[in-house]
Amino acid sequence: MLAIFLLITSDSVLSDSKTDQPEPRHILGWVESIRLEPWGLKMLARIDTGANTSSMSARDIHQFKKGNKDWVRFILDFGTEKGKPTRTVEIERPLLRSHKIKQHSGISQERLIIAMDVCLANEIHKVEFNLIDRRALNYPILLGRKALAGVALVDSSRTHLSKADCGHVKKKKKKNDQSDELAIPE
Repeated sequence: MLAIFLLITSDSVLSDSKTDQPEPRHILGWVESIRLEPWGLKMLARIDTGANTSSMSARDIHQFKKGNKDWVRFILDFGTEKGKPTRTVEIERPLLRSHKIKQHSGISQERLIIAMDVCLANEIHKVEFNLIDRRALNYPILLGRKALAGVALVDSSRTHLSKADCGHVKKKKKKNDQSDELAIPE
């Protein structure tokens, strides 16, 4: 009798602790392609449920004023696939705030926070990123739990389970020196 009472009590405690997050609609692998919008820059992202926040690789970070608002300018280096050359783009975004992030070493580091639209699993999501130089790491983008909440579950044994098209067209590869191929929708 006592065991039944404990089970009922324990179940009601668990059901009260549920959050109001919507049910996730996608299953992602631990590596996925994403696009930074509105430019449609495609790159690989590590999906990390062990990290609370998301990170974006940034170097040459400069804060400046635009009007009466704080902005940040930085360089993002990224590759689209393994073995392909790295691309570089300069990005300017409004600065949301700075925040102390605790690193694996246990040391806290002050980082600047920006927001960007990201195409993930063919949907656009607003994601907050802290800026840190990730060039020594395999992926320029790390998506943490806050970015994934209500969006996706993660299958840690798989990769590339979703597409990141969001209406962007794929360019055909050129054959030798033939005329330029036009982009066509998939």
